[in-house]
Amino acid sequence: MKNRTLAFGEGLFETFRVYEGPKLCFVEEHLGRMAAGCRFFDIPFSRDEAEKHLFSSLREITGHKGARLRLNLTTYGANAIERVAFSTETLPLPDMGKEKKEGVEIGLAPFRKFSGSPVVRFKTTSYIENILVFRQARRLGFFDAVFANERKEITEGSISNIFFLKKDKIITPPVDAGLLPGITRNKVIELARSFGISTEEIPVPLDALDRFESAFVTNSVWEILPVKRIDRVIYQSSGMVPFIQKEYEKLIKGI
Repeated sequence: MKNRTLAFGEGLFETFRVYEGPKLCFVEEHLGRMAAGCRFFDIPFSRDEAEKHLFSSLREITGHKGARLRLNLTTYGANAIERVAFSTETLPLPDMGKEKKEGVEIGLAPFRKFSGSPVVRFKTTSYIENILVFRQARRLGFFDAVFANERKEITEGSISNIFFLKKDKIITPPVDAGLLPGITRNKVIELARSFGISTEEIPVPLDALDRFESAFVTNSVWEILPVKRIDRVIYQSSGMVPFIQKEYEKLIKGI
């Protein structure tokens, strides 16, 4: 039976950080996003099967301090999806201590991301666009690179969501700019608002990067990292970023 994920990129995945315990966080959110993607792309989905594979793999990680756990949903069929299968991959957890403290440098993607594409809003296996940008960013010495859309608005990084700081206000591009609504992105927005920090999801023009004081990026595996610069724009360190990092760590420990 034809592997439609391999042939056409017709599949979904979610990546979890495995915390000491071992434990996973925000499972409902991750599986909810996968389920939403399955509904949109008309792919059969069983939450029970997904959880079975996920927690079976988690039990095998006992004794490790941390890891990355990827849950894959692969589709099969000749002319249409006839069945699906779940699988998992476990990878070492990178040490991001230096980056969390000192920050990272971000480049600009060499091409635009179309904001109207439904694919960008889901964690699909059609990932070649992001891979191309990520590889180029690393070749140029950057940690990641951010996309702009056809309206020249910042959207997201190839492996991250991005936030900006201006006068104690947090600003991040809206989903309709053309981005994946990351789980950590959503949690940071909720966390900031719970402390009364003004947080807005509004368009960020590409030519306005130098109007912000600080920036940070988020991802489920390495969580929250300060940004030292984007392309030629240098950012200041901000007390807001370590505060968000600390409160996010408390949130994780409380789960």
